[in-house]
Amino acid sequence: MDGLTRRRLLAVAGVTALGCCGGFGAGGEAEPTPLDATAVATAVSGSLPTVTEPFPVLVAASHFADSQRAVRSTLGELPDPVPSTGPPDETTRATVRRSVERARENLSAADDAETARERLGELGDARSSAERAASTWAFATDELTRGAVRSRALTLERRVDAFREDRPLVGDPADPVRALLVHSIVGSLAERAGDDATPEWDDYEPASSDAPTAADAEAEQLPDARAVGKRAGAIAEGRARLADARQVDERFTGSLTDPSSLEATFVDARDGLTETLRSGVAEFPGPDADAAELVGTDTEGAGRAVESALRQLHADAHYFADREATADPASDVLARYHGLATADAFETLRDRVSQGDELGVDSAADLRERRDEAVDAVETALAESEERRLARDLLAYPVARMATTDASLREWDQVTLQQAAVGDRARYYIEFAALARATPEAVDETLVELGAF
Repeated sequence: MDGLTRRRLLAVAGVTALGCCGGFGAGGEAEPTPLDATAVATAVSGSLPTVTEPFPVLVAASHFADSQRAVRSTLGELPDPVPSTGPPDETTRATVRRSVERARENLSAADDAETARERLGELGDARSSAERAASTWAFATDELTRGAVRSRALTLERRVDAFREDRPLVGDPADPVRALLVHSIVGSLAERAGDDATPEWDDYEPASSDAPTAADAEAEQLPDARAVGKRAGAIAEGRARLADARQVDERFTGSLTDPSSLEATFVDARDGLTETLRSGVAEFPGPDADAAELVGTDTEGAGRAVESALRQLHADAHYFADREATADPASDVLARYHGLATADAFETLRDRVSQGDELGVDSAADLRERRDEAVDAVETALAESEERRLARDLLAYPVARMATTDASLREWDQVTLQQAAVGDRARYYIEFAALARATPEAVDETLVELGAF
């Protein structure tokens, strides 16, 4: 997957569009009868399985403590409280105050985190917010230059490159899955640290009047204190991610009795899974397929939620199949594994629809049934998968996304909800039920390619 990335969920979209009574659609046709909001809320009020992404390394307490100290040290560079008057301008002072507040909130959230992965993430965010505040203030008070910030980025970039080049892909041949998961985590952290060293498009604007060299004069420059602070915050988070990558890598390597190189194992597994995935997806409709091609039957009979689920699975399967190999074979293996499950989910869901299975969502009862099917499928996949850690790696995001979907369907101030809006959200339950059903077989194929089955 793309990092946690698909690993970090977007905030739930506003739910006001869910409301509104029935009316008339295009051409004067009556729209479906709205659904009772209370019945919808009841339909999505059950519990969900607890599924977290595997993190098979014990992070040292000292590493967490070092990160906390770094945040507090950076915050200590600022006046406390931030002055309410005088230079810099109020907009800049407000930016600093908000960043300080976010850093403190992240520190508190890190203390309450239930997993090491979550705690590292909160501390990384705290590092970013604290540095954003400190550098914004320092630049606004003439204590920091753009050149100093650019130098930090270049230093981070060099360190990330050196870390990637020097890191061997070792593990215990008797447990390649643990090594696969760890190296994927480390690789993802290092990749994101490298991204943090590179400015985003909105970090710069043309302004070279203060450029010290001819080369700098042709480059885009950081425009103001707030942009400098944002850029410095991203670099600080990159430093935190690189430190986390080192910690996870060192703790894992230190836990091995007799480490052996598994690079060839990962590369061979990647190549084998890629061939299987691409040969399967080659039989699918093309990336630009219309609704009829995707569903394989009458689209109106399938329903909006089913069509949306099929479209997402189809797009994801093509994405994974088209993804090229990278310098991180461990992450590549996991991506191919996710792709196999996604492709199978699309195929089996499409077959069910073609065979006449009724999976539409026309009532609150239908919604409950689709959600219950997804929950049951996840629980079954976790119980029946030969390697539970791989199953968790695939299913953690769907369960988290179902939780936000539940919340979006419970939060409203209308009496009724539009069927179309409910169907748009119900597609997650249909999509993830199909994905969960495909998980055990995808796990088996991955284990075979890793030589662990």
